[in-house]
Amino acid sequence: MLQDEKIIDSLQKMGLTYYGAKTYTALVAIGPSSAGTIAQEADVPRSKIYETLKRLSEEGWVLVEKGRPLTYKPNRPKDIIGERKSALISAIEFSTAELSSIYEHQIAEDAPKVRLIRGMSNIAQRIEDMMGRANHDIVLLGALYSEDEISRIKKHLVSSKKRGINVRIITRPAVDLRTGTIDMIGVFSQLLQDLRIYQTPFIKFVVIDGREILIMFSKVTDDVADPDSAVAIWTPNPEVASLMQSNFNMMWEQAMPAKKLKVVKALQSYP
Repeated sequence: MLQDEKIIDSLQKMGLTYYGAKTYTALVAIGPSSAGTIAQEADVPRSKIYETLKRLSEEGWVLVEKGRPLTYKPNRPKDIIGERKSALISAIEFSTAELSSIYEHQIAEDAPKVRLIRGMSNIAQRIEDMMGRANHDIVLLGALYSEDEISRIKKHLVSSKKRGINVRIITRPAVDLRTGTIDMIGVFSQLLQDLRIYQTPFIKFVVIDGREILIMFSKVTDDVADPDSAVAIWTPNPEVASLMQSNFNMMWEQAMPAKKLKVVKALQSYP
């Protein structure tokens, strides 16, 4: 007898053995039958069929009618599977309630996680890790970058966009460093559309999904940042992250789209 493997797999997920699932499926198809007939139709070894039928009977899947030989009858699928469904839902709801209570209690008592990160290389690595964890939203605000950091996170920005992540950046048109000037519009406008320009301070916020945030600082002398002195604070605190993201959203409305700034500069340089 040809049996649907999807049905066999579903019955196994309800607790039946492989032979048990095949036996019950065959019995539903052929109706009340002897053990020998069932073994043949279900393609179950005769050495296993009696043990299998006994277990199915004990668990309510099969009814046994006395006689010579014994006749086995399948319990109505809607009834027996309905019972299993109700029991499973009840068990799931109980486990969900109990484990959620334990989890929430543990979270409430857990000390807040805050990390102090020193050095641009370590900070860039943490930003890369954060971007890799993003599910739907990445925002960056500020004008504190180094050339090495930008080259490291550019590929993650591209990868995030390909994954459907909404990436938005607010920064200055250019960032002056001791080693030179970084054209921020030139760097980021090639990678994404959602780039806006604002006279941001020499700090940087990175917020992931409104639940994880990194805040970066450095020394600034004569309006020139020193990335070598950079330190960052990272925390997976949703309250802090979401508050910063709300501030970002407000500044986003005030900031100028990079494309528009390009047009303005082009017009200003036109003789």
